[in-house]
Amino acid sequence: MATNEITLFCDVCQNRDLNKSAEEYCPQCEEFLCTECRDYHKLSKSLKVHQTITVDKYNKLPSFIKQMRQNCEEHDSFLEVYCKSHDSLCCKRCLISSHKECNDTIFVDDFLAPSSRQQSAGLDNVEKVLKDLDDNICFAIKDRNRNLTELREQKRVIAEQIKEKRQQINTYLNNLEEAVTEKLSATEKEYCLVIEKVIEKLNERKKKVDEIKNDVESMKKFASNLQIFMGTKKFEENVSTNELNVQSLFDNASLDNLTMVCTLNENLNRLINDIKTFGDIEVKKDEKYASFPWKGNKSAQFFKQMPGDKSIENINVKLVRKIEIDRNDLTGCGISETGKLLFLQAHKNTLLIYEVDGQFNSKLHIKTAPSKIGYDLAVVDSNTVAVSSGGNYPNAIYLIDTNTKETQQVFDLNDFCYGLSYHKGLFVFCTKVKGIQIFDRSHENVTNFRLLPNSPQLVDYAYVTSNENFIFLSNSNDHSVVCYDFNGQVQWIYSDSLFRKPCGITLDSNSNIYVAGFDSNNIVVISPDGKQAKQLIGASDGLLNPRAIHFDKTKNLLLVANSNKAAFLFRV
Repeated sequence: MATNEITLFCDVCQNRDLNKSAEEYCPQCEEFLCTECRDYHKLSKSLKVHQTITVDKYNKLPSFIKQMRQNCEEHDSFLEVYCKSHDSLCCKRCLISSHKECNDTIFVDDFLAPSSRQQSAGLDNVEKVLKDLDDNICFAIKDRNRNLTELREQKRVIAEQIKEKRQQINTYLNNLEEAVTEKLSATEKEYCLVIEKVIEKLNERKKKVDEIKNDVESMKKFASNLQIFMGTKKFEENVSTNELNVQSLFDNASLDNLTMVCTLNENLNRLINDIKTFGDIEVKKDEKYASFPWKGNKSAQFFKQMPGDKSIENINVKLVRKIEIDRNDLTGCGISETGKLLFLQAHKNTLLIYEVDGQFNSKLHIKTAPSKIGYDLAVVDSNTVAVSSGGNYPNAIYLIDTNTKETQQVFDLNDFCYGLSYHKGLFVFCTKVKGIQIFDRSHENVTNFRLLPNSPQLVDYAYVTSNENFIFLSNSNDHSVVCYDFNGQVQWIYSDSLFRKPCGITLDSNSNIYVAGFDSNNIVVISPDGKQAKQLIGASDGLLNPRAIHFDKTKNLLLVANSNKAAFLFRV
């Protein structure tokens, strides 16, 4: 929505310590211009192609559109090229430095030109879905009001039935009548309140949809092509969120039709002494009257994923940021459900917590005795992190509450514990003497530990990860990655000069395996069947003895930690 208008001054004049009111705004320069500076701007050979808008039109743009930077943060050049392979905007200098090998780049103006139909396709779909969403909300409100009327009419009819039956019997039934009538009123009030709350939620959704519709209309009228390009994606996210909110009311039975019925006691026609109750009130849920027909293509997106198969050749990464860490011996890392970056130092009793922007947040001390522990970590839930002890006593897995910074639980292992993985209630971990072990958290007792048959006995300093069907071992002793099923049967072994001394290992949503090569200074991705592999990140990207690695499946982020001093966050 447009913000309250304020006096805006010419940026060029302010650089000369002059305050002159701005008349126009140049999105490419990201500067406000007075009348005089605007004229020079239009006469300049290099600037006359810039498309300026009046300040009045600028003030009508949605606030988030105004806040979008249109210049490259790295080169401070105008973002005018879109790379479909990386789904990212870039300037001409980015195109030369980072996208030389990309075959699918296009100028934004060409991408949004009328002939390309991309602008109209994206915005048309947003508007169609918004209209469908608005229509469905209005229809749902009408349907809930209809159900309110029905319930109240049903109450009246049932009350008349009760009184009619009461007139047929003696005064002895007065108390029974009063009781069932009270229950009727209470039931009607309770379920009408439920429906009214649903209507309130629907009205809130409708209000938000109206706001988005206004913002879309403003953007169409006044935004630049690039702003439309960038804003459409944001609108899709907002529309998708509202769709899910409204659809959830349908899915959670909030729109089920409620009908009150009264079952009269068959004994009313018998002797008074045989009658114990006058009747009962209940509400039954019928099939929904309302349904949501989505005419717009909910799945149609302005920014399409690039077509292609699931070959690892299509997997690429882009550096989000480098995280400077003033610590050595980083052996474990992870990304919490709240987006915090977690790092573990070997045998230091210390869990380091960083923000996603790379800023240090806090240091969590793991309380153990008598010696210091720590080797690998696994994110269990939004508040809990599991930590393996490594090669020091006590031999255990520790569950740490990251909010209270307290140790919640300790699983004693009687063996040194190294690589650690957690997936849907199952811990899988490497021990020095016994090999790979499995522990079901739902049965919190030591008898529930199970050895994986056929796994090597000596897997100290090794790392492990798992999914529903397989366990993947990264064994630095023989420079291999091994895939087991949960019965211990080897499915495949990958060993190649592509990586040396593999350490940290993790999986993406398609079960592609990412491995940190400690001696080869690289990250290698292996296909789920173990038949394909390629180097994804190397020493030229800043890797030096990478040891810990974690893939965030919800955000497609890959966190890699060098053994010393530095970590890197990549978007996959």
